[in-house]
Amino acid sequence: MKVGMLMVFQNFKDQITDTEAYQRDMHIADLAEPLGFDVLGAVEHHFNSYAMAPDGMQFLSYMAGRTKTIELMTGAVILPWWDSPLRVTEKMILLDHLCQGRALFGIGHGLARREYDVFGVDMGEARERFDESAEIIIQGLESGVVEADGKFYKQPRTEVRPGPFASFQDRLYSVAMSSHSVPKVAAMGAVMMCFAQKPWEEMTDHFGTYRDLYKEHHNRPAPPPICVDFLCCDESGDRAQELAREHMANYYVTVMEHYEMASNVFDNVKGYDDYATGAEVLRETGMEAAGKAFVDVNTWGTP
Repeated sequence: MKVGMLMVFQNFKDQITDTEAYQRDMHIADLAEPLGFDVLGAVEHHFNSYAMAPDGMQFLSYMAGRTKTIELMTGAVILPWWDSPLRVTEKMILLDHLCQGRALFGIGHGLARREYDVFGVDMGEARERFDESAEIIIQGLESGVVEADGKFYKQPRTEVRPGPFASFQDRLYSVAMSSHSVPKVAAMGAVMMCFAQKPWEEMTDHFGTYRDLYKEHHNRPAPPPICVDFLCCDESGDRAQELAREHMANYYVTVMEHYEMASNVFDNVKGYDDYATGAEVLRETGMEAAGKAFVDVNTWGTP
């Protein structure tokens, strides 16, 4: 099993300056390797203090020069927000050269309407754009050549330089939080990435479907999934729980606000019906109960 650290770059309620928030989180990132973490990851989010992380590939390129052994993972590149699959291919190959093969390529669809709107991308096209872009980029990472003549992306045959440092097979990861995503992640041969959102035992069918489809497509067992949750550790168990109840719950509120999870924003949006159902449940249960449930599925305790 590997244990990683995912950088979020949140400035909760703008309590400090963005500069102070980045100095804080860059210091934390510097601690990941000496503390023994196996992977350092970075999210992608835009235009909001929820997560000030517009380019994980750029941040990880910075960390490539500050580390020697830790793997560096995009967690994730939100493909529908990138106009050019060619540029993503270039940036990932360059990152892999800079860290000498330690890069892990994680990709996702994205969920926040506020981000889609600013980029001028219709959320109803998100999954089609993701599928098309992912195929182009994955082929480019392997061959060093990018070409496309699809519905959304056109690219004359172009050789990427520098060429690939190494194959990204077995270094490809994709977020799969909905029933729509799991079959696609399995088909592309990616490691499934999930975030804590409900009791893990309720995710059994989710993981089982992925394993079955992965083996069906690739005739080999699926790799272990990446499970992302929040951890609060203190020498006092009571203090750890107190901190978790406060700070994880506060974070959950920012998630609900950023994604407009209690609204009807996902209604009738192609490929997002799982989230529309979840929003309906959230409205019925209430934010306070949902926040408590979120903390319950994450982790706190003593060393």
